[in-house]
Amino acid sequence: MRSRPAVSLCCLLVAVSANAEGQSVEEIYVVRSLRLSREAASPFCAAERTGFPNARTEDHYKFQSIAVDAENGMVTDANVRTVGILHACFGPTDDPALFNFYAEGALGNVSFQGRGECRTPKRDYPEPGANIHRCFLEISNLPPGYVGGQLTTNTVTSKQSIGLVSDPPGYVQPSIATIRLWRQRQPN
Repeated sequence: MRSRPAVSLCCLLVAVSANAEGQSVEEIYVVRSLRLSREAASPFCAAERTGFPNARTEDHYKFQSIAVDAENGMVTDANVRTVGILHACFGPTDDPALFNFYAEGALGNVSFQGRGECRTPKRDYPEPGANIHRCFLEISNLPPGYVGGQLTTNTVTSKQSIGLVSDPPGYVQPSIATIRLWRQRQPN
């Protein structure tokens, strides 16, 4: 079997050329979020900060860079190096499959705040004890020069919600996140 090259990505940073002059207006990061703790919501999760009144849980995460197979894009290592942090609050809504999501974090030297939601479309899938979720945050409070951004996740949770090892085993938990940050366009 032929060995395929792996690319280690410190966040898979991609600067996209937006015009003929090559002005970069977008940064794209792909990282793994790794849950370090989950506790009952503290005063950090107050409605004045989060925008919703009933936060129930508070999580701490670190963002890990990933490595991918350069030929097909498959993740070959989801735990290369710590490249950021996230402090998050979650609260229920009237829909049991939907919950509020608030976070503050940093990716490299870029700090941010975000508000959004998570949806749980399936429980006990792809097998009993595993659940899938999709989440998003509208990102704000970025450093000068940025106009905003968005974080989206593809998430699998298990009976073992903290750390690298899932239960049932074999899943990268909890999330692979894509973060897009948009810079203010500079006048020509």
